[in-house]
Amino acid sequence: MLSRLLREVALYGLVVLVAGFLGNLWMTRGQVSGAPPGLSGQIIQPDRIAGGTTAGRLDLAAYDKPMLLYFFAEWCPICKLQNPVIENIAEDYPVIGVAMQSGDAEKIRRYLEQRGLNIPVVNDPSGRISRSYGVNGVPAAFVIGPDGEIRYSTRGYATEAGLRSRLWLAGDASPG
Repeated sequence: MLSRLLREVALYGLVVLVAGFLGNLWMTRGQVSGAPPGLSGQIIQPDRIAGGTTAGRLDLAAYDKPMLLYFFAEWCPICKLQNPVIENIAEDYPVIGVAMQSGDAEKIRRYLEQRGLNIPVVNDPSGRISRSYGVNGVPAAFVIGPDGEIRYSTRGYATEAGLRSRLWLAGDASPG
């Protein structure tokens, strides 16, 4: 009786994992991979940047460890749930946010302050940056390896363990 129950739980767990994997594949199907498009724009909280920046342009390959590029919107309810996870990750990894169609710099600054999100953010008022990355819904995240290449992407809520494992794998798989 107990072994049958354990088999059923294992089977259901496997089904949930496969469904999650396939769902993420489907949701990220249009997002870019490989070399990321350039990232430039108005930088909010530029003092938080721990990598390369010149004249409003961020160099995503200037980091010596994996980094997270986080697309969010001020109006997105799921992003509000995702933000604490992102802030926790920012304690250990470089994180840059992109505020998609969220208003002017002051509105975004207030949002960041209210949400306790202490990361540098590029304002994307028209959605141009988001479109160049193939982001058609938020939250979305890209794990960029130390070589500057996109290694993983997600869309929708992502767990801290899921994002951390992708960041760890991106660093572990880097050419040495």
